[in-house]
Amino acid sequence: MISVVTLAIASSAAEPIIVVADGGGVARRGAVPVSVRVDLASLLGKPVKPGQLRLAELTGPEPSRAEPVPVQFEAEATGLLKGVLWWLLPSAAEKERRFRLSVAAEDAPAALTVQLDSSKSFYDIREGSLPVLRYNHGTVPVPAGIDTNYARGDYIMPLFGPSGEMLTDDYPKDHPHHRGVSWSWPVTRWGNEVRDIWAVRGVWVRPVAMQRVEAGPLFALLQAENVWKWGDTNPIVREEVVIRAFRRSGNDRLIDVEVRLSALVDGAAIGGRPHAGYGGFGLRAMPALQRVITRHTDPAEAQPRRSWLDYSGVFAGGKGPAGLAIFEHVTNLYYPNALLEYPELNCVMPAFPGEREVPLAREQPLVLKHRLCVHAGMAEQQKLADLWTAYASPPTATVEKN
Repeated sequence: MISVVTLAIASSAAEPIIVVADGGGVARRGAVPVSVRVDLASLLGKPVKPGQLRLAELTGPEPSRAEPVPVQFEAEATGLLKGVLWWLLPSAAEKERRFRLSVAAEDAPAALTVQLDSSKSFYDIREGSLPVLRYNHGTVPVPAGIDTNYARGDYIMPLFGPSGEMLTDDYPKDHPHHRGVSWSWPVTRWGNEVRDIWAVRGVWVRPVAMQRVEAGPLFALLQAENVWKWGDTNPIVREEVVIRAFRRSGNDRLIDVEVRLSALVDGAAIGGRPHAGYGGFGLRAMPALQRVITRHTDPAEAQPRRSWLDYSGVFAGGKGPAGLAIFEHVTNLYYPNALLEYPELNCVMPAFPGEREVPLAREQPLVLKHRLCVHAGMAEQQKLADLWTAYASPPTATVEKN
């Protein structure tokens, strides 16, 4: 697995050299995200515009001919030069890779764009002419024939496949509360009463603000703030959502989704459906021909213990088989959670927290992280295993000045 990232600087005037150790050879079979925390002003010896950063690989027989690697800086807060430098580590066999970080005269062109609709209720992410996803921050209109009580927001819909086909469904007639890629809970508790944000009964998610919108050479970033309102009146939970959609690598795309939940009242808790356990982060997919649902969880004694879901098939409008894999981060509470599938409903999920109830705290948010991989073709077990490793074991980074 990728284990070490080191930045070595010969002098304040030198261009930093980034060394990546890929001991497990994960990058041999495809590009994987790599990140390192930096202070750009200290690292480069002068203030810089993050968009001017360039990364060039020095490894290989002809490094001078290597294509520049898209790199993007994610600041700790708007305007700061402290933050995280991201790139996709190109596929290669070497276990140690070297890259030079330099500053160009102009900003690199953005590969992805984010567009807010005129009603300011949803955000569309695109890569060139290809649609990637829509995050519905506000309420999505209810289709004809569906009860208006099911109106809701705060989810990804549509999510698109590698050739622009739609992978997700919304307001299906069999279960009109199902929605695209979402995160919600049948047990939504306040004190002695339970309501149901999953089925949109008695408690709703309402937008507060979009804290951050960024688009660059490597990814598009959305950071949304929402509040859960009991009876659509009393705020009981603060919710933060961070969506990071990476540029395509081949015909595949990674999308990271992080949800942070903090109580605003005493006695707030979430849980799965009693006697069934479903709820949490899930997918309601479009029907697909030749569909295959793949669930994998290693035995309890396995170290590391891997777990993933995949929904693949031939979707309407596509150019061949495609699919969506879901990875639950190993730091999630109760990992690995049960992988549930409802084939007749085109619904799958890593069900958190099952039939348990989890209290929400005011000071310490509950953090849930998931990675999606939108891919061409049907599921491949070795590829999914490599993706799991790259997500579960992120690089460790150090900065050295010689």
